[in-house]
Amino acid sequence: GFASVLGDLGLAQGQFILSLIAFNIGVELGQLAVIAAAFVLLALPFGRSAIYRRAVVIPGSLAIAFVGLWWAFERSFM
Repeated sequence: GFASVLGDLGLAQGQFILSLIAFNIGVELGQLAVIAAAFVLLALPFGRSAIYRRAVVIPGSLAIAFVGLWWAFERSFM
């Protein structure tokens, strides 16, 4: 999606590739920042307690698995 928007902007070929790479790096850094914040706020203070596993780890893992399965289904059959 973003690549087609960059193409519509009429950037030169060298700028197109650089812009696309910079955008992807920015997205990855943003994801790492969210993971780091969640780790500092949740895992460090509560990571060793049994309730953390039951209340955060297992439901979070199930939610991530459900979203991944839905996306795979959606892209395969819809």
